[in-house]
Amino acid sequence: MDSQPTPYNVFKTILAYSVFILASPITIFFVSKILFEGILNITPMTSNISSAVLAVVTLHIALGMYIYKAYSEADKVKEQ
Repeated sequence: MDSQPTPYNVFKTILAYSVFILASPITIFFVSKILFEGILNITPMTSNISSAVLAVVTLHIALGMYIYKAYSEADKVKEQ
């Protein structure tokens, strides 16, 4: 059932990863900020720094997932 990726499937994949790469760090930043300041009573400066670090880590994970997907798809195309 392996076939050439259609332009629509490629667009869907890129769109999904783009939304994930944009939305996940922003979401993680604000959710962790609320968690750190509201529930754990951490100071605002420490909360901002911790939230930013988590957002950057999340961004790197999302980019890594996209790069892995791109390389695995390229290998599939080469094999055909």
